[in-house]
Amino acid sequence: MVNSSTIQVCQECGGPVITLPTMIDYLGEEIFLFDPVICESCLHKLCENYSTHCANCGGCIPPFSQVGVLKGDAKKKQIIHMTTTCTTAGSAFYGYWGKGKLRDFIQVEACS
Repeated sequence: MVNSSTIQVCQECGGPVITLPTMIDYLGEEIFLFDPVICESCLHKLCENYSTHCANCGGCIPPFSQVGVLKGDAKKKQIIHMTTTCTTAGSAFYGYWGKGKLRDFIQVEACS
């Protein structure tokens, strides 16, 4: 929790953020966001606008999440949760799901 004498400011609307991490329930999934600093209302709006679906389980992947990346057909990338349930063994591609797009996509290891 943030000390009450140092209230943070939401990076989306400029309003106060009383507690960190920001916590909301979105589509039955608990979301905890430390960085960036976003208020509950803005985080809910960002989830509505920029969430994607996991290619393995179909569940929601909210913005600002670490993700696994699978190579799909026609070079299309498929985004998956970074959980033991969804991450395929041997998957070597990881990234960060930002505002509706994959960011910081890297290949962790190369197979020979």
